[in-house]
Amino acid sequence: MDKQEIQQCLEEKGFKIVRITQMKNFREKSLLPLFLTDVKKIGNYTNIYNIRELCYYRIKVEPYRKRKKATICFNCSGFFHSARNYHMRPRCIKCNGEHATRDCSSTEKITEPTCINCGKKGHLAAWKGCKALSIITKPAVRQNKETYAQAATVQKNTTPNPEGKFKEVEAKQTTDLSGLKESLQTLRELKTLIQEFPTLLEAVKLCRKAKNKQSISNK
Repeated sequence: MDKQEIQQCLEEKGFKIVRITQMKNFREKSLLPLFLTDVKKIGNYTNIYNIRELCYYRIKVEPYRKRKKATICFNCSGFFHSARNYHMRPRCIKCNGEHATRDCSSTEKITEPTCINCGKKGHLAAWKGCKALSIITKPAVRQNKETYAQAATVQKNTTPNPEGKFKEVEAKQTTDLSGLKESLQTLRELKTLIQEFPTLLEAVKLCRKAKNKQSISNK
């Protein structure tokens, strides 16, 4: 089964195929019975996962699973982009020149290559074991989807507060305020009484002196 045959069979079933690429084992330099198919997202394109037979073969269609390592550009050996979308100066993984590796004039096999990404010898930039190849880590999954404002509201509502504490303080303040009002009212009445009877204060003083003298004489 080749790519053209697969594309023809899929298009007969109503799928719009952008491109098909057969997967390779780069270490053994051999083709794998796996085909990466790019289907245009129109119509019922998701029905492709229901196909079990194609071109007289039993097949299984699965969604593409991305690798945990970053994509390598085969035009500049950089990360996180592909050669298809790269429009800047290329880099050769053989001589580090400003040309694509396929256009390099050096045809001899490099016995001790130097990586143009990490600078170490013994492997090329396309080697998947290079330490410069970034590993993509999954972002931390947030357990709850509440906003910061919601979290702050919950925290405010759950602040430790003994029941009845505010009521007790409020009652005590009310009692103290009532006593203060009574004292002020008494002082006002006393002031009014002294103003109406100016000699009253002198009479009280004389009575107190007489009482003190009587107390001393009894002793």
